[in-house]
Order: sequence, then structure tokens, then C-alpha cells
Amino acid sequence: MSNQVAGIVLAAGGSSRFGSPKQLLPWRGKTVLNSVVSTAFDTGLAPVIVVLGANADQIEPSLPKECVVVRNDAWSEGQSSSIRIGLAQLSEEIDGVLILLGDQPQVNPHFCSSIVQKGLECGKITIPYVNDRRANPVFFPKHTLKRLGQVTGDQGGRAIFSEFQVEYLPWLDDCMALDIDTPEDYEKLKACYSLQ
Repeated sequence: MSNQVAGIVLAAGGSSRFGSPKQLLPWRGKTVLNSVVSTAFDTGLAPVIVVLGANADQIEPSLPKECVVVRNDAWSEGQSSSIRIGLAQLSEEIDGVLILLGDQPQVNPHFCSSIVQKGLECGKITIPYVNDRRANPVFFPKHTLKRLGQVTGDQGGRAIFSEFQVEYLPWLDDCMALDIDTPEDYEKLKACYSLQ
């Protein structure tokens, strides 16, 4: 892609409902988080910023050296605190940001590229729409980033959807909308892809 689009991977949560750091769960020969990071690189995102918080000392050594790792000591304040820290690492030159969740290892480069391409073409916040509901990752064009960096609490990017034009990208693969909050979620996601 000729436009420069950054990737921010949100992986600061405490995995409280899971019981152990879900970022380190195995997924297709990697960890869950490293699978997301690999997808970000394979999509052509640059830089790829990974925001860690809880369990950062355990998680950081497993991450590839090419990504920019930042720590959010205020991770318990909610997703928006991680978004702010991630955005603070970006230069003025970027054309937009794709925000990915660190607990969606099934999200693939084709899916991410489709969202980014649509977002660059229309110049709007671009959200995948899977099984009649909003999903992730979400593309934010450059003109929305200042406002995105002002969001507080746990709403994350949703807080500004009503303030800007939004484009929905319909997607037919229900599994793309899943994330991992509980051990049951992890088993369901593995079953989607016939993983043991």
C-alpha cells in the first residue's frame, strides 16, 4: 500500500475473566498476540505499535523486535488509555491507523487489508460488519486521530463513531468477530479453525 497506515495492537488488559495472560496462549505455532502482530506486519502496517499493560514483563520478551512496544501503566483505566499511548508514538506522516485487538489471532491480512483499503478510499472511519454487528479491527483516518486521542474510559474508538462519517464493510465470516475473554471463548475460536 502506498499510503502509510500504522497499526496499534491493544494488548494491555489483565485477562481477568480468563485467569492467565491470554496474550501468551498458543495459536498456530505462535502466541495469540504474536499472531495478531504478524498479521499487522503482513498487512503492510508501519509502524506496528503494541501496547502492553498487565503482565508486560511476561509478554514483552516473546514479541518480535520489529514492533514498537509501549507500556500503559494506567491500563486499568480502560481501552482508551492504551489508544492514547499508542497514538502518541505516531509521526505526522501517517494517513491513518488500524486498531487491532490483541486477543483476535484469527484476524488475517486479507481481512485487515480490505478494511484499510476501504478506509483509504472513502476517507471515513471503517468498521467491519460481521453477522449484523460491529467488529474489529477498525480503521481511523488521519483527520479523526486528534479526537480519538481525547477519548477516556473503556469505550475506546466507539466513543467517536457518532462524531464522524462511518463506513461499514460487510463480512461473511462469523469467526472474524470473535475474541477471547474466557477459556470457553478460546475453545470456540479454536473449533472455528479446527485447532486442537
